[in-house]
Amino acid sequence: MAFTNVSYQKVSLKYGIFVGLAHIVFFLIMRIFGLLHIVELSFFSSIFLIIGIVVAIANFKRARNGDINYFQGLAIGVTVGVVSSTLLALFLVFYISLFDATYLSNLQASSLFPRGLSMIALFALTIVYGTWPGFIIAFVAMQWYKRADHTMPERIR
Repeated sequence: MAFTNVSYQKVSLKYGIFVGLAHIVFFLIMRIFGLLHIVELSFFSSIFLIIGIVVAIANFKRARNGDINYFQGLAIGVTVGVVSSTLLALFLVFYISLFDATYLSNLQASSLFPRGLSMIALFALTIVYGTWPGFIIAFVAMQWYKRADHTMPERIR
């Protein structure tokens, strides 16, 4: 990638799509193995979000020859979170509407979601559950990537 063609929007959109697809694949694997009733397992897909954001920030910084500003890193995290969780939310609406309406009932029975959970609320909550962690993950990752040399301070070594 040439320095002038790299924007944090392009990088975060690319990795947001990758992470969203990973969430969907993980969901389908859980479905194949009959684990969808264990709602808590779905939170393991946050590993994809962590990896996606860290790799996106690292690639953006590398493509810009080490030039990254703090707010660009935060924006990458939030955008990756929004894009990936929106893809997952759209998939869930599609899945519940066409294939398995009982999945919404499983979520309502879980203590993690409200009893009166509607399809639109699930859509919104899925996006929120991806966006805020995206911000927090980027905030933590930028503590490392804001440094020019990516190394730990001398006093900690």
